[in-house]
Amino acid sequence: MKLTRILSIGACAALALTGVISQSAFAAEKEHAEHEAKMVIPATVDGIMTEIHKHHTELADVVKSKKLADVHHHAFAIRDLANGLPAKVAADKKARVEGSAKNIAKLATDLDNTGDANNQAGTEANLKKLDGVLTALDAQVK
Repeated sequence: MKLTRILSIGACAALALTGVISQSAFAAEKEHAEHEAKMVIPATVDGIMTEIHKHHTELADVVKSKKLADVHHHAFAIRDLANGLPAKVAADKKARVEGSAKNIAKLATDLDNTGDANNQAGTEANLKKLDGVLTALDAQVK
């Protein structure tokens, strides 16, 4: 009788925990979907690059002020904006811009991971890598 009661309590606790985790994951996914829905890719290369640099500046400020929980917002905005560039550049620039967009996507994930881990040094290192990729991207789209 006691074993049945203990198992029942344990099962209820496991179900409750699963519900909390599911709600938390759902909330994070919903926030990401809302962010993507709000993200508007400008119609021109110059407009996209202006937005990328705006988020890059804000990302640098977030990292400098050690507000690593906010890193993902700017990193993924830069990623999404960069992904919009290949369709807007001249055909002879497309392959190189696509390569840079892929590098930015990887760095956005790396920044998110180090930010979520509250790893200041790792986040700063990834930001420095992003700085280099964005400098190359600037030259590619001119």
